[in-house]
Amino acid sequence: MSENQLSNNKNLDSSSSFLVIGDIALVNLKNENEIDRGKELAEKILRVNKYIKSVYGKIGTEGEFRVPKIIHLLGEKKTETIAKEYGLLFYVDISKVYYNPRLAEEHHYISQISEDGEVVLDLFSGIGGFSIHLAAAKRAIVFANDINPYAIKFLNASVLLNKKKIIGEVIASNLEANKLLLMMSKKAKFDRIIMNNPTMIEGFLQNVNAVVKTGTTLHIYALIVKDKLEEKVKGIASLIKSSRIDYIKEAIEYSPSKSIYRIDISVQ
Repeated sequence: MSENQLSNNKNLDSSSSFLVIGDIALVNLKNENEIDRGKELAEKILRVNKYIKSVYGKIGTEGEFRVPKIIHLLGEKKTETIAKEYGLLFYVDISKVYYNPRLAEEHHYISQISEDGEVVLDLFSGIGGFSIHLAAAKRAIVFANDINPYAIKFLNASVLLNKKKIIGEVIASNLEANKLLLMMSKKAKFDRIIMNNPTMIEGFLQNVNAVVKTGTTLHIYALIVKDKLEEKVKGIASLIKSSRIDYIKEAIEYSPSKSIYRIDISVQ
């Protein structure tokens, strides 16, 4: 499993949950007025978790790359680390890329249900969580794309870092997703498409039709209000031609009222 985790140590108070990415802890803060509280938590985190070297506060995300807005709280002033998921290593810079260690199980699961020989599109690859897991598990060709050039830089570095474990192939590109879909529509149809962009997914669903074929499986990650789940999923599926909803899974709870769901859709 992932060695990056959402920690809530019994020696910390109930509000002190934090993400661990490699040897960096990331504490959620509502705003800059909570910095003092964040520093108190950082002291406890470093005292209890000896392997953590740096603690940062996260105040939401910013920009088109969904990069965390971070504030150094305590420990070493470094933002680069190596995260570990199921024995695979990933270069991460928390100041330059979006990375959520809580998706490690999803990365692993998709790699296990994929098959040798598949041609896969990871449309919003980030640092390569899905792509590298899949290429390490199956003899597949994975086209990994992200609009963030730093994400692709770290993806390529992580491919090299895991080269002894990778049996497939990862081909990376740094393009806006809709532009890539239009380019690829003239060249390829994919067996499997991973779409992990939960807050903006609907803007890409119609163009993805250009790269599907009968038998294509899509894994769509969407942020959905829980009591609107059925309605929202039907709306998403309606944008994919000849689609069938195969499975819906809550991947991450985002808030008491919203979750990120994985919607598995097949093209008939």
